[in-house]
Amino acid sequence: MKGLLIDHLSVTTESGKPILNDVSIKFDDNYRYALIGQNGCGKSTLLNAIMGSPDYVVTGGHILLDDTDLADTTTDERAKRGLFLASQYPAEIEGVSYADFLRTSLDNLGVEYQFSDILTNLQTNAKKLGFRNFDYHRDLNVGFSGGEKKKSEILQMLALKPRFAFLDEPDSGLDKLSVRRLAELLNEINYPTTLVIVSHHDYLLSSFNNLTTYNLEEL
Repeated sequence: MKGLLIDHLSVTTESGKPILNDVSIKFDDNYRYALIGQNGCGKSTLLNAIMGSPDYVVTGGHILLDDTDLADTTTDERAKRGLFLASQYPAEIEGVSYADFLRTSLDNLGVEYQFSDILTNLQTNAKKLGFRNFDYHRDLNVGFSGGEKKKSEILQMLALKPRFAFLDEPDSGLDKLSVRRLAELLNEINYPTTLVIVSHHDYLLSSFNNLTTYNLEEL
């Protein structure tokens, strides 16, 4: 089996509160998906469980990548296998510049790259997103507004080119013009990345052609 299979997955919080119960879903390579549902139904929990967040406990089922069970793999190992999460609440990391963070991430992924090209593309994509005064020498997300943090996560994704990119409300905190720019940039992706987008706004989701929508409350 190729792709990412969520097979009868059940997840609780660390304290034992059940969030997901027997959820099954398949994400194929190089597709676009929307994950919808009411607040609290477990959309963010599902994405965090896929990435191996220690804040959640998988109590049943499997997360399979090309038939390989990810149960015993850490978050960084999952990232090396091509999984990426743009968080709903991006963290600020003092003392680590944006450039150093990306260089370390790329080194750990074991990919070949010209860092000058990475930085040039960063600046180009930042302009496309309307990210004014973007400076890759700044500490990662420190001093960024809520909208800038969202754009920062998208820039990371575009630089790392993951196989599966989970975008948790990438349009929250953005005005309508910024959302349009985000949609245009995501639609420009010309390498094999599967996008799984959580959003409560039709404006972003309606910007994609051939978007497969899953309602988590119905799975």
